Amino acid sequence: MASAPAPAPALAAPTLPVDILEDIFLRLHEAADLARASAVCSSFRRAACDRGFLRRFRSLHPPPVLGVLAFENPGVLLHAKPPHRSAPAARALAQAADFSFSFVPRGPNYGNRVWRVWDALDGRVLLSMNRYRNTALEDLVVCDPLHRRYVQIPPTPGELVPSNRCHDDVDFEPFLAPVLKEEEMHELSFRVICNVRSSYKVVSLVFSSVTANWRGATSISFLPDRLVDNPRSLVRYYVRGCFYWTCASVKHMLLLDPREMKLTLVKLPHIELPRFNHKLPVIVDAGEDKLGVVTVGYMNNTLDLYCKTWWNNDDGMEDWQHKIIPLPELGYEWYIKGAADSYLLLKVIRKGSEIPKRVFYILEVKTLSFERLHVSVSDMGFGPPRFFASFPPPLSLPTI
Repeated sequence: MASAPAPAPALAAPTLPVDILEDIFLRLHEAADLARASAVCSSFRRAACDRGFLRRFRSLHPPPVLGVLAFENPGVLLHAKPPHRSAPAARALAQAADFSFSFVPRGPNYGNRVWRVWDALDGRVLLSMNRYRNTALEDLVVCDPLHRRYVQIPPTPGELVPSNRCHDDVDFEPFLAPVLKEEEMHELSFRVICNVRSSYKVVSLVFSSVTANWRGATSISFLPDRLVDNPRSLVRYYVRGCFYWTCASVKHMLLLDPREMKLTLVKLPHIELPRFNHKLPVIVDAGEDKLGVVTVGYMNNTLDLYCKTWWNNDDGMEDWQHKIIPLPELGYEWYIKGAADSYLLLKVIRKGSEIPKRVFYILEVKTLSFERLHVSVSDMGFGPPRFFASFPPPLSLPTI
């Protein structure tokens, strides 16, 4: 009896060189697509999770906003929920990360105080138990909530903090900053900037994890005129690698380029601003190399967008262009709660509701795309919320 023919040997799946795989992956439009591709096989995962490749991918495709951290509500990430397109990645982040920061040890003298979120950038969070800015923050911590790592930041040296004849007028503002190009070789490096602000002057101090030291970097004086009566009214925005500060009572915004560590003033467009928090101007990336200034319209059903060419930060006002952005829900109160790069965080409350639900939307100014982020019965409290943008957890490597 003839034996059955032996089965044909299985053909090995063709393998592609890593450089070709990376070129293919760089053409994917979103991090979620890259995460799905990385799950196909081990060779795809190695290519997709390579730190050098992720740096290139990030330069072309910024990580999506997965949620918002509130200063007054520590331990809670208001993460994206359906129908938001980042909801699956945000859910995975919320399950994997520790936003209660229980992995960060507490000092013996802190009692019942909790860690408060002062800033978030590139998957890192800046914490302090101090609620107020009129004293130097001596308990700063930079942490990675996904990988549960942290670094304690030393206090700012006294000789670097400028003396002021009215100490109650001094304000300390720490925040995270992008690393310099020469620091990128240190894969887990980060920087913290602390602005020491008075009504007459701003001094910027910089901490680098590479040197583990603070240094004085730059300053700007506003004498003989005061910039603002209360320095705490200045609100910071991070747009395309630069920091901007603005408030309702000034005609200029303060600009800090963290690469050159240079402080300058940029003239704002003429906007008639009522003195309400949600009417304050916020700074965004308006796309097409344009800087944008956004406020809620007087009728509360539109946004006013003023934009000008990015590199033309002179005092001429002829470059500002005015656009009106209609809001999708009529009969609601709209508030701008925060902004970063081209994203606006908007809160909407139905008028006349006794126990109103707060619905939070994300507006991408470049595309004018509205997406509902989260629904909550509680507000975010005092202090601007901080966007938490990150790749999905399979692609998020340790940042500290």
